[in-house]
Amino acid sequence: MSSEYPSTIFKKRINKIKNSIEELGIKTIEANRKTVSLLNDYNDEIAKEATDQGNEIDELAFELEKNCIKFIAIEQPLAGDLMFVESTIRVSNHLGRIGILISKIARELKPVQDMKLPEKLLENCQYMGSYVQMMLSKSINAFLDRNKLMASELKEDDLKVDDLFDSILIQVTDLMSSNPEYIKMVTKLIFIVRYLERIGDRAVDIGIRTKFMLTFKQ
Repeated sequence: MSSEYPSTIFKKRINKIKNSIEELGIKTIEANRKTVSLLNDYNDEIAKEATDQGNEIDELAFELEKNCIKFIAIEQPLAGDLMFVESTIRVSNHLGRIGILISKIARELKPVQDMKLPEKLLENCQYMGSYVQMMLSKSINAFLDRNKLMASELKEDDLKVDDLFDSILIQVTDLMSSNPEYIKMVTKLIFIVRYLERIGDRAVDIGIRTKFMLTFKQ
């Protein structure tokens, strides 16, 4: 480490990390938005874009993790900067896993589009997708803006997603019980809402990490 901290090179390198996590966050929000839009209006072209973007996010997240580890090894940052870079590693890992989930949802939605499902069930799935999108945006913005209050709200938001997930499962179970021919078809729908729930869980984890970065408390 340079005797003068932080050095010009250090500032350039840590700014590169800040820009990279911001770009990754924006890409993740946009890819998830496209996937959620498919719940309302399926489109093969948009589904392919979302799938490809989800895979790209996973790759970019891995590269960012490697760059952060290399930065720590070379620069040996002090406490505040070290906490930010370590938190960036954790958050990029969550975004990479979200990218994989986005790709899975986009792929699984194609056969679901032809299902003649009850309107209320479809509306609940669409609402859950929109709510998870809000949580994802909130978690990424909370980290980038270092907003402790916003990060703290995510656990409460997740309770809403859990309630929606439980409600959808009940509706799907009732549907399968009354119409056995639906069993095979709605299996993919169950996977989709499960993936959405996991994205919500990842958003909560990003919020938890943001709070820890700012307060050193969970």
